[in-house]
Amino acid sequence: MTDFHSGARVICPTCKTRTFIQDAPWKLQCVTCYLARKGKTAPTAHYPVMIDPIEPGMLRRLIQLCHPDKHQCSEASNTATRYLLALKGGKHG
Repeated sequence: MTDFHSGARVICPTCKTRTFIQDAPWKLQCVTCYLARKGKTAPTAHYPVMIDPIEPGMLRRLIQLCHPDKHQCSEASNTATRYLLALKGGKHG
């Protein structure tokens, strides 16, 4: 008996090319083959994703909070500060 809680990775018996995670007993095919059987296709996004810019005051505060000087020059703080400084430089909003 298969332990579905672990989510076994199996090859789709229909197309024999794609693998899928069978984490439930009713999952018998990959998503593409399942949708084809139902006469459907996977949905695609046809709209732009809009991201609100970070306000300058909040951006400054975030840089202060994650600055490497406050976090023993950790790699995470260096990466986060570098990213936020790039946003401040005009790459964001």
